[in-house]
Amino acid sequence: MEYEKVTAIEAEAQPTCAFSTCNSFIGIGTIAQQPHFAPVTRRALMTAVNTASRVLGLRSSSVVVLDALLSCLPCNDPKTGSDTPITPLTLLTVFACNDTLCFRAKGITDRQLRRHLEKLEAACLIQRRDSANGKRFPIMRKGKVIGAFGLDLSPLLARSAEILALSQKHREEAEELRGMKACIQKLRVQCLSLGLQGDVLNFVETARNYIRRTGVTVLQATSIVSKLKNILQAEDSRTVTTTSDELAVANHQEHEHAHEQTDLRFTNKMTASDGQNDRHKETPKSYTKKTFPSSISEIWASLTAIPAFYPDHPKSEHGLLQLLFEFGKMLRIDSVILGRAVSILGVTATIQVADQIASKVDQVKCPDSYLTKILTSRRSQQVGHGQLCIGA
Repeated sequence: MEYEKVTAIEAEAQPTCAFSTCNSFIGIGTIAQQPHFAPVTRRALMTAVNTASRVLGLRSSSVVVLDALLSCLPCNDPKTGSDTPITPLTLLTVFACNDTLCFRAKGITDRQLRRHLEKLEAACLIQRRDSANGKRFPIMRKGKVIGAFGLDLSPLLARSAEILALSQKHREEAEELRGMKACIQKLRVQCLSLGLQGDVLNFVETARNYIRRTGVTVLQATSIVSKLKNILQAEDSRTVTTTSDELAVANHQEHEHAHEQTDLRFTNKMTASDGQNDRHKETPKSYTKKTFPSSISEIWASLTAIPAFYPDHPKSEHGLLQLLFEFGKMLRIDSVILGRAVSILGVTATIQVADQIASKVDQVKCPDSYLTKILTSRRSQQVGHGQLCIGA
């Protein structure tokens, strides 16, 4: 008859008859008591803990101590020496002494180590399994470690999936927040160039302090972006209204100047025929919609967005007009609408409007409609052949 040596539990003996390690050494950490979790490497787990440390309520020193505890787990391949994943079959109870842990935790003191262990236990990341005399040591059987008194990392590994998810979410929010901070900085510079005053100016100036805070959230950054956009939108609407009024006044002055010149020529003819010498009042100078500043350099200096695309400004009015139509294609403005704008507003005003559209390209969804609305507002103030409706 052949005999095979098996344990009492494998032979389906009663629990009271089987030898139990837990009953022999109450309170030790064993593989049988450890929770189930997906295998994870120490490097991936520590990266996630470090990323989500603020959410877990840990400081950098506590994270270093946790890294020292994980470095004591038997996760090295005996053949290659490479780091293998932590699995539920890995004994998670660390029985290293305080001197070893202090050395692996960048040389902290024994008192600091105890304080950080208390914080890790309060954060539900470790569990103490103390022996009767408070010492940490393994339980051996036939030359193998079957359990240990020490610091159990089972709570940390049980939350490994949760911590990895928190880390991924934190990285995604950090990337989104980085882009929003850049947007806030750009909007802030645009707002500061508007000459704001009072509480609005104070908010724009302090917006930089908000984005420099470590604990700023995506929701807070979204609120700041929304407020800055509202400020720019309100100022742009005022600018468009002011520009329309100035163009209307300039056109009105142009027509008055033309009528005065006609009356002057007619009077001069009458003076030559009847021998009378009448003094006529000199008409004041006026700038019309087609009148340029003293130089194209002044026009170029008043622009904010277009010079970023064209480092060298044009030297003539023809070059400025050619640049306007070329930049209009970049803004997706129809050339017909752009030509009508030049005939109504003039080259100077049209290129300034195009510059405004480029500076808030993220707000203007349809540049054609935006320019057409300005032209409609301009034409509503005219009647007949370009004459202004003064009574309107």
